[in-house]
Amino acid sequence: MPLVHVAFVVITLAFQDAQPPADCKEWQECRQLALEAAERQDFERFHDLAWRTVQKGPKSDTAIMYLLARAQSLSGRPGDALVMLQRLAQMGAKTDAATNDDFRRVRALPGWAALETGTGGLTETQLSPATLTTQPRDVVANRTKPPAAENSTTAAPKPVDARPPAPGVVPTESIRFTVAASTPAGIAYDAVSRRFIVGDRDARKLTVVDEFSQHVANLASAQSAGFGNIAALEIDPRQGNLWVVSSDSAADNTTGSTAAARTTLHKLQLISGRVLQSFALPDRLGAARFADVAVTADSTVLVLDDSGQRIFRLRSRGADLEIAASLKERASTIAPASDDLVYAATTDGIVVVDLSSKAVTPLTAAAGVDLAQLSRLRWHKGSLIGIQQSDSSYRAVRIALDSTGRRAIRQQILDASLATTDPTAATIAGGVLYYLASGDGAEMVIRKITLP
Repeated sequence: MPLVHVAFVVITLAFQDAQPPADCKEWQECRQLALEAAERQDFERFHDLAWRTVQKGPKSDTAIMYLLARAQSLSGRPGDALVMLQRLAQMGAKTDAATNDDFRRVRALPGWAALETGTGGLTETQLSPATLTTQPRDVVANRTKPPAAENSTTAAPKPVDARPPAPGVVPTESIRFTVAASTPAGIAYDAVSRRFIVGDRDARKLTVVDEFSQHVANLASAQSAGFGNIAALEIDPRQGNLWVVSSDSAADNTTGSTAAARTTLHKLQLISGRVLQSFALPDRLGAARFADVAVTADSTVLVLDDSGQRIFRLRSRGADLEIAASLKERASTIAPASDDLVYAATTDGIVVVDLSSKAVTPLTAAAGVDLAQLSRLRWHKGSLIGIQQSDSSYRAVRIALDSTGRRAIRQQILDASLATTDPTAATIAGGVLYYLASGDGAEMVIRKITLP
């Protein structure tokens, strides 16, 4: 029985200029325009303007957060509205959502009862993607909704399987959208709001693609967030933050040469794209170029410097980046397995980095397991999931490790042929691998595989 049995939604969207309306400069003006859109029942515009109000307005303002929740409900995003109402409840804010007709769609969701009674808030199960797509008939009319994945089991993989795709592993499509003059760099998936966040390296912006509503919006840009060329992004599901790394080089006007790159770790509010903090590398640590970012279970942020061959660490609630480990060769991507154990992919293989002792050792491999040319690497249940170059193309692979985590014992091909413009655009969320592939022409496809 296949591991994935999910119908797909095919959409074609304008990517390059899709963003909330830009006809308001101050948050008070955005709020007024949002209210006017709601009055004339233009609920999609109401939602866009409410988002702009939250982005521009005072931080953690309960009134404008409630305005956004109302807009989310009326525009067909009751799952998002439920999450926002939960956050308001956690802040101690009182609302009329229990009686206001604008929230009737939210009250039909299974998670509403726990929120209304205050029985410890919403559980992880109630906030799952399956729950958030359980909506009244009037919400899902004329929309395609994927059925729940079937429960299935799979036999233990063979010791080495480096050629055909593994039986039962079938990549499926989650979304299609059209890209014009885009250079994708990094992707993240927020399972709570069911939104994909896609980085654009050269345009220096983040774009949100809503999996359910099929709406595309600009989340943050160089103008609003101070991005340089974006290299990678990652969500911290525990804290609800979005982490982005970017680098920018300044031209020397007198010589025409390129000066040292300014490289920065950006902390954004996931729900709004608001910049919370920026961490530039201190001058005392020398020049660097950030290539990847990952988050551990305790919300420690790890950043890979591919030019200086270092891993930097920002501890939870820390104030500055610190050197966590130095590598012996250049690496392209990192994958933390725990707070102290990290895997880094180099050109020829993978190294195991012990952050507590700062020891760096090669990951050994059984015969037939290929550890070279991995462009993106992530950890999942005792295995490493990666996007790997194979000849002139790419493939998605699963590398199983032994109980010590120091030896790769088998390799499983998840997608044997992956056409992509940027193999770094891959992430894991909720046991699912999401990665960006090229479609026809300018079309991009987000594929997904439910992992064993």
